[in-house]
Amino acid sequence: MRLGRRFLPPPYRGGSGRPVLKCGCWGPTVTPPCLPASGNDFTMSAPESTWQYSAHMHAEVTQTIVSRALPYSPVGITRVQSTRRHSGMTDPYEREPAYLVILQLRPFGEQELWLGGKPAPHVPYGAGWLAIYDLERNWSANLIGEYDCMQFYIPQAALTETAKDLGIRAVQHLHCPPHLAVSDPVVHHLSQALLPALARPEQASALFIDHMALALRAHLVQTYAGVQVPARRVHAGLAPWQEDRAKALIMAHLDGEILLETLAEACDLSRAHFAKAFRVSTGMPPHRWMVLQRIERAQHYLAHSNLSLGEIAHLCGFADQSHFTRTFGKVVGINPGEWRRQKRH
Repeated sequence: MRLGRRFLPPPYRGGSGRPVLKCGCWGPTVTPPCLPASGNDFTMSAPESTWQYSAHMHAEVTQTIVSRALPYSPVGITRVQSTRRHSGMTDPYEREPAYLVILQLRPFGEQELWLGGKPAPHVPYGAGWLAIYDLERNWSANLIGEYDCMQFYIPQAALTETAKDLGIRAVQHLHCPPHLAVSDPVVHHLSQALLPALARPEQASALFIDHMALALRAHLVQTYAGVQVPARRVHAGLAPWQEDRAKALIMAHLDGEILLETLAEACDLSRAHFAKAFRVSTGMPPHRWMVLQRIERAQHYLAHSNLSLGEIAHLCGFADQSHFTRTFGKVVGINPGEWRRQKRH
């Protein structure tokens, strides 16, 4: 584990497909990620970037995962919290073609905001309110109040690929500046669903993170890009060969280290089309189907072997025994030890 200042790439290359955790913070206004002197740090090696992530917010809690569903334009997802007041001025950052989408998890309004060195208008945010900061512009802020927010780093390249997936013209701009912030129930719901993955990134599957990032990008393009998206519904599921191939790939990677893009490419479909068609065929998204296969395999070992719960957790792709026990209980309704005892009586 390394702490301190570091370079982190877009495009976050390298590794096995597991979501990347960075302990860093992108502030309630525009603040590039950083590494504090405390907290979890689960990361993969990656080449250096010219964008240095400097520690300039001093948040108390910072948790980040990265979706690499788009290999050359990953989406960063961060929760940033501070119960301290008067965090002070944010530091300058290197401008780039990207956006920082901020979703407040609790009300926030005590800040002074500047754009290009001039005071910028903004409104107090309620919980579930969203604003978008264009990182090609020079934002800075004096953070006065406590905050707890989700921050989504969206490169312009990710929007371009999303437009291709949706079959629409290129997205030129996302627009929802801080003085026009709005309540966004969709992003709020996605944020709440992502909180457990942020708290325990080693237990989050790449399939789940990619699925959530895909839903987020599609929503942002449809809502804030001023682009008319045709109302297309995928009524047909996967062809039998596609379903068999996708399921075989998931079964071969029950540890979750497979990307949504890999499954889509194996079925010769776009990511968005594959995700919808898989749901039509199976009644659930790929990551949910994968979890159920883990549980089914675990039940086989519980009923027909004397393996310990830790050994079964490892064989079935869970991060550890605690992850296995918690997931099994949510799906089956009782813990695996009790299930084993009932099966053997």
